[in-house]
Amino acid sequence: RDAFDLVTIHQVLHYLDDPARAIHEAARLLRPAGRLVIVDFAPHALEFLREEHAHMRLGFSDRQIADWFSEAGLDLEDAQEFEPRGGNEARLTVKLWLGRDRRLLIADPSNDTRQAKENSMGEIA
Repeated sequence: RDAFDLVTIHQVLHYLDDPARAIHEAARLLRPAGRLVIVDFAPHALEFLREEHAHMRLGFSDRQIADWFSEAGLDLEDAQEFEPRGGNEARLTVKLWLGRDRRLLIADPSNDTRQAKENSMGEIA
């Protein structure tokens, strides 16, 4: 808990039965004001991916990700879409969602501990 400034989930959520739980666990690892980046697919109708590639979900909407972020204590800061080039209808649009932990980092406790240790060592010497 509270260990990382940034956590990424890259092309994983569409394989999971419970993507909200994965987001919640990733958010738990963030320090206050830390960021979570998710890269996955926009909604699509390519059913063959379920059978041939074990996809549990056919992409995610911004609303769904925003709701899961909110439930995990994150705010959706940005969403970007990367559409495929060319005319192939069976291509997937990749999405990037950026969330931020709502908690504010007032002071870094590791700095306080280090500062106290340095001060006490200076007093001994």
